[in-house]
Amino acid sequence: MPEPRASAFDWNQARLEHWDNLPHVRQENVIYFLTFRLGDALPTARVASLQAQRDAWLADHPLLHTPEEKLQYRRLWTVRIEQLLDAGHGACVLRDSECRQLLEDAMRHDDGRGYRLGEFVIMPNHVHVLLHMLPGQDLSVALKAWKSVSARKIGKRLRRPGSYWMDETFDHAVRQGASLERFVRYIRRNPRYLPPGDFTLGCGSMVL
Repeated sequence: MPEPRASAFDWNQARLEHWDNLPHVRQENVIYFLTFRLGDALPTARVASLQAQRDAWLADHPLLHTPEEKLQYRRLWTVRIEQLLDAGHGACVLRDSECRQLLEDAMRHDDGRGYRLGEFVIMPNHVHVLLHMLPGQDLSVALKAWKSVSARKIGKRLRRPGSYWMDETFDHAVRQGASLERFVRYIRRNPRYLPPGDFTLGCGSMVL
């Protein structure tokens, strides 16, 4: 069977959904860049301050954003969150290689069925991944499965049951070409300052 190819992202075919108090762009059969994190990965007071700024901005910009507005949003929210995540806050349970493997196993479980797993990096307290959702499949269902299965197994390994993951996930529908290449570079460079044993770089079945 030939490799299923992702569709090019097209605003005319996309729809806007709101959950986790954030707008999410959705389109069938496209590639997403995802970031999800452990519950203690960000300092609460700092995040609350950033969320207040973000929510005020979104209240003034409720519709689909222009390129300039998307850049403003990235600088206001996304870049600042990425910097906080890379600072290594929290217990960083994913520094443990076996915990990372449990998460990787969950991510690879439906690779080729519900989605095509692309390049990913599992950092000590967060994850970045490229994911091609196949037609008819729900991104939120896949993420819920990853989080619930990995949290249960990590909790068993550490003898500390719990949810571990924040419900909120940052996602971005990726345009093909230069935009996709930029995300690939970001994933590969994200752990450049960490010791080799503190992270996992990998790739699934997705063909770019």
